[in-house]
Amino acid sequence: MNERRYHFYCFLARCFEREIDKDAADKIKNMNLPKSDGSELIKSGVALDADELAADFANVFLGAGRASGGAAFPYESVYTSEQHLMMQDAWSRVKNFMAQSGHALKTDDKALKEDHIAAELYFMATLVKDDDNMQRGFFESHLEGWTKAFLDDVEKYAKTPFYKGLSILTKDFLDAEKELLDSAVSGAEHKDSFVMSKSEFDGILKSLKKKYKIFAPAEVKGQAKKEVRYKEIDSADEIVLDRPSDYSPKEIFYPIVQTMIYFKGESCEESIFAEDKDYLIIMRACDANAIKRLDKIFLENGGRGDNFYRRRRERVRIMLLECEKSFEQCFCVSMGSEKTKDYDVAIRIKDDAVSVNVKNSAFAGYFANCKEEAYEPVFIKENERKVALPVISSVEELKKASELPYWEKYDDNCIGCGGCNTVCPTCSCFDTVDIRYDEQGKDGERRRVWSSCMLDTFTMTAGGSRARKTAGANMRFKTLHKVYDFSKRFETDYNMCVGCGRCITRCPKDIDFSDTVNGFAKALEDEKGGAK
Repeated sequence: MNERRYHFYCFLARCFEREIDKDAADKIKNMNLPKSDGSELIKSGVALDADELAADFANVFLGAGRASGGAAFPYESVYTSEQHLMMQDAWSRVKNFMAQSGHALKTDDKALKEDHIAAELYFMATLVKDDDNMQRGFFESHLEGWTKAFLDDVEKYAKTPFYKGLSILTKDFLDAEKELLDSAVSGAEHKDSFVMSKSEFDGILKSLKKKYKIFAPAEVKGQAKKEVRYKEIDSADEIVLDRPSDYSPKEIFYPIVQTMIYFKGESCEESIFAEDKDYLIIMRACDANAIKRLDKIFLENGGRGDNFYRRRRERVRIMLLECEKSFEQCFCVSMGSEKTKDYDVAIRIKDDAVSVNVKNSAFAGYFANCKEEAYEPVFIKENERKVALPVISSVEELKKASELPYWEKYDDNCIGCGGCNTVCPTCSCFDTVDIRYDEQGKDGERRRVWSSCMLDTFTMTAGGSRARKTAGANMRFKTLHKVYDFSKRFETDYNMCVGCGRCITRCPKDIDFSDTVNGFAKALEDEKGGAK
């Protein structure tokens, strides 16, 4: 079966790669194609004059002879990017997938881009031939996502029965492939829980590092204070378990400084994300939930996704680190972020043993030789800190919340350093800065750099005026955003804050955000007449 699949992928790839010459036409005449309308059209169409087929190839895939430029341009980037251009994020992702797979792309056309339909079909043929377990991942991530729209356009623009038939036959084949790959996964025996020693786990990390950059909370050495920050690791012993990380994992996929555009003379070009590995991040439940909040902000806000965020976020895989106990500053239970189902693998590290639960079958092969033992991650049920969230049911109550005298105490208490925003896993604000490489030149770049709503300059306009003029106003804005605005805007049953408590540890003035929220809730109830 795989032999037949391999040859059929190659056949389809050849048809999309270049014009049908006499040699290809003669071979197709003698092929046993599946019985379908598409195969009949192909058989009749291949009898056409080679020049007629070549003209239709140029018409369908290059838009030749069309004043409007309408065509079925055969690139995933064209069908998945907002501006329908080549060499966008999809091209980068396909190229990285191919590079990580260990398989070379085999095609006669050296200039063929990796996200060309022919290149993707040839690559899938290679995975099929080697019986590689990445078949389903590549099919779902790439071939399945854009080919229907592309093949609809092929049928729309084709003038010859050959290319109309090729569209129909390819659709039928890819539909059959989806069913086959889905049934192969559902029918396989699923082994998902294992136990191993730390040294065995380190060996698995070494194998994973061929495809992933692996990050975990670890001590940053060489500083006066031993901070815990997310960095690349090689072994389980590097993972800090007895205290929370001082910084969140967001800086891995949402960098502190990020170049968006390069200026070159009179033109500009978007930065290309060229890393060749995905990210496997070992994190706790609160941080996994924080990513869900950032996804809302960057991918769903205003109906347009942020490409600079998306291209890194799509590379993230989560290895959930079980919390054995709540830490002093945590209030995740109050925020409903103490548990999550959004992970690929879960681990518990205790003494010299590592228990593993594999949720994403793509990781199952790494643990195939490990001892099976039942394990499900356990989540924290209670924190010492508890937070009562404010109840705001109307515009009038929101106005009362905004005008509370309660916020004025932060005019003196808060120094507006922005440290809380820096360590927060859900803060997303940034400034946009243009950098010129030299004073007289036109070359440079546009960067986005993390910023903070707590800075006194954050709302300052060019004329020097500020929308929020005091530290208390900034604290009001941040608090409402974390425990009301986000949920209201995105219509979620969860708030923006995940209760990790990093801001409590970071604040140089010892402002406790859990106390801030509790005090706000009480002050609002008093204002509404709820106090007895």
